[in-house]
Amino acid sequence: MNLILKIWIWITFLKNKNSLPTKSNIINPKMEHEGMSGAFIWEDEGLWEVRNHHLTDAFKYVIHHRMELVVGSENDVGVMRSKGFDKQIFEMAKKYFPNWIGFDKSRCSYNPELADRMMRIRKVADWRFQKLLNEEY
Repeated sequence: MNLILKIWIWITFLKNKNSLPTKSNIINPKMEHEGMSGAFIWEDEGLWEVRNHHLTDAFKYVIHHRMELVVGSENDVGVMRSKGFDKQIFEMAKKYFPNWIGFDKSRCSYNPELADRMMRIRKVADWRFQKLLNEEY
């Protein structure tokens, strides 16, 4: 199953090569929680604007692994598929979108302040999701 998924992602990346923004026009871009992956994107990364849902689906592995890089090993963020798979997809994306603003070092490196903020936002999002699941109608 992983091989089929990896091939599908590779084809998706190949078809959309270099289609994501490389520069930001926003001075202080807002970070937003992405519910499907449980990870974060910045508003200037172009992932919300992509009309190709296949590309956004493929990128959930990329942004999830990136979050793991930012929060460091002391925070468990889980995985989308497996740590190895997520990392392979991250590296594959870097080949097809090498100048994507989302691969900027500041968004892919350990940052204790950003890690703390991400983990707090995730905790609230998880709490809200559990509350929604437990609501009685």
